[in-house]
Amino acid sequence: MSSQADQDLKEIHIQEDAKGGAYRWSLDAERAESFPGTRKTLLRKVTIGVEEAGRRWKVTSDEGDLAQETRDVELRGRVVLVSSEGLRVETTVLRWSNADGRTWTDQPVTIYKGGGVVKGTGLEVRPNEEITLVRGRVTATFGGAKAPAGPSPARKGRS
Repeated sequence: MSSQADQDLKEIHIQEDAKGGAYRWSLDAERAESFPGTRKTLLRKVTIGVEEAGRRWKVTSDEGDLAQETRDVELRGRVVLVSSEGLRVETTVLRWSNADGRTWTDQPVTIYKGGGVVKGTGLEVRPNEEITLVRGRVTATFGGAKAPAGPSPARKGRS
């Protein structure tokens, strides 16, 4: 990609209501660069927030692309989604299709919730339909109610 950005902005904020008003989303980035002819904006240090009745999500990533016309998003690097319900999802790529109302990845994914850990090689989520699919070879480990809801701390003294 050329180093000649059409626009180079620091600290951008976008906020929109979804079609039908079912949820509101916002996008913040430390830096945004638009390049001529690509119709995309390259984002650095991205945070996306989604709010709907009774639930919130926050997604952070190292970088991403925002399609200017469709508002589709691709996040890359260390991508972490955290929900107000205690869910945590980690992957290296996460895409959002605004028209389809779905998010997905074909990269390895780890999901943590309430002491459970699910790992797979892909993920598809359709929030409006309350559908979540973990793809590929899936492993799941479920702990007790008192198990931590996140990555396990390193254990010392075990071989």
